[in-house]
Amino acid sequence: MTKRAPSMLDVAEASGVSHQTVSRVLNNHKSVSDETRKKVLATMEKMGYRPNLAARALVTGKSSTIGVLSYDTTLFGPASTLHAVQSSAREVGYAVSVVSLKAIDRISIENGIRELADAGVDGIVIIAPHYVDEKPLGAIPGGIPAVIVEGENKGPVASVNVDQQLGAQLAVEHLIKLGHKNIAHISGPPQWFETQKRLDGWKNGLENAMLPTKNLVAGDWSARSGYEATQEILKDPKVTAIFAANDSMALGALKALSEAKIAVPAKMSLIGFDNLPESEYLVPELTTVIQDFDEVGKRCLDLLVHLIKGEKVSKKSLAITPSLVVRSSTAKAPTK
Repeated sequence: MTKRAPSMLDVAEASGVSHQTVSRVLNNHKSVSDETRKKVLATMEKMGYRPNLAARALVTGKSSTIGVLSYDTTLFGPASTLHAVQSSAREVGYAVSVVSLKAIDRISIENGIRELADAGVDGIVIIAPHYVDEKPLGAIPGGIPAVIVEGENKGPVASVNVDQQLGAQLAVEHLIKLGHKNIAHISGPPQWFETQKRLDGWKNGLENAMLPTKNLVAGDWSARSGYEATQEILKDPKVTAIFAANDSMALGALKALSEAKIAVPAKMSLIGFDNLPESEYLVPELTTVIQDFDEVGKRCLDLLVHLIKGEKVSKKSLAITPSLVVRSSTAKAPTK
């Protein structure tokens, strides 16, 4: 005999709350306390309860589905952002429909938005790590609420981003405090939003300290490009520190420095960005900038749900503060 799937009433009974309370949790209603919400969500997870989205759609006129427009990549940042958004959507009772793009350009984004709009989603999250062009995205077709993540938009669409520029400045200021005066930068590819913001942070940090900004080499986020960029940087013997725009390129830099018999951090300090899970297991452990992707997902969904409900929001552009984790790949500048 096939086991019956748990119902909303089953969840209510197991949680010790009313049927109406379970419904309010599913609809993210403000009247439910955080303690009750967590208890009901935990019960749903334990029982394997899945809301009947089709039935809810008939009653509420909503699909209870959020569309996510994502760049088709395995790169740590975009992939982590997608995971965080999906997890946060499930926590507030929304299913997720994902459209993956091979490229982030205006036509691809507009086609992806139309596809999600045709699917009847209640709101859209646009993960757009590239600069699309100088013209910001306009209103979404049909007035569907939307939030851009990992990309800048100066138009009517709301956005949630990690403060990339601040993260880079934290990295550079850490090196400056250690006495480094010639700090090179391995940037990401030029069309990326994060590339420009991290580059701006590197420049600002150095210019504020009246230090030179001449040692700049572009990479493509890969370890190989970090390796090749470091070989170029080493042509300037005055450089005593390298800030790589992501941890993968820092890994490539570490190999190039090892081959050149330049000890890290005794002769060269090295710092990355992203805090890859492997970063603390490198030799030496990598100093890096942490992006709180879970917070990005939560703030993004909170903002989007408010917009879906037609509620006013105090800010339509939110910046998440990054942090610096100092490990053993950075040290005081060597004395000549």
